[in-house]
Amino acid sequence: MMAKIVGILNVTPDSFSDGGQFIDPEKALAHAEQLIKDGADIIDIGAESTRPGARPLDAEEEWERLEKVIAGLDSIKTPYTRFSIDTRHAKTAEKALAAGVDMINDVSGFENVDMINAVLKSKCQLVVMHSLGVPADPKEVMDESLDVVTELLSWGGQKLQSLVDAGIKPQRLIFDPGIGFGKNTLQSLAIIHRIGEFQELGVPLYVGHSRKSCLTAISENSALTRDEATIAISQHLAQQGVQFLRVHDVAAHRDLFIEMRKAKRA
Repeated sequence: MMAKIVGILNVTPDSFSDGGQFIDPEKALAHAEQLIKDGADIIDIGAESTRPGARPLDAEEEWERLEKVIAGLDSIKTPYTRFSIDTRHAKTAEKALAAGVDMINDVSGFENVDMINAVLKSKCQLVVMHSLGVPADPKEVMDESLDVVTELLSWGGQKLQSLVDAGIKPQRLIFDPGIGFGKNTLQSLAIIHRIGEFQELGVPLYVGHSRKSCLTAISENSALTRDEATIAISQHLAQQGVQFLRVHDVAAHRDLFIEMRKAKRA
């Protein structure tokens, strides 16, 4: 089964790749509709930038950016479209779930007990991401003397079990190793290279590598010129059984998966 394409919709003025382009609700909804036409299975909507140096938001300001966009989703959805909210704020998650979103993507890994309580009684899927802080800080990275994959497997196993112990059904959980969040370039590339080892966690895997700075090791140093590297890595991740790929260029990934299916049938 091919990976699901998660299209990125940043309703922010300061995201590293497309900050400011979709802060207007009408433009945000138009872009979401285009992502769906391009082949996105899921639209992941975020209003708080997590890039290094970004200004953190409280739940009230975050919801101000999201409210009109979420209210307009019914006008663009298809029977096959799912919507995800990228948030670490419990109040935002509660409001989004009440509005009918299908997934909560928490870049802080459900560290906040209020967030756990906010999603506990819902049936939505939960993306549990590892990070050392939000927004990301390039100076704060995992211990370079340790094996990054071993450390993340240990953290992931404990975190997922703690959520199950809190009453969340395991089939709702998805693990994201958090490329670039508390990891240097070599650590991020090691995670990508060894992504198959995370299958032992027993939950679907979700990777957000699109246009990340770690790709400068294999591409030009500009977010808008990293798409070829993103596609190459996406092919590797899909071949290793990653179930969700969070990307900017949805159409290119649709074409990639079409070619991969053709090659598999040949």
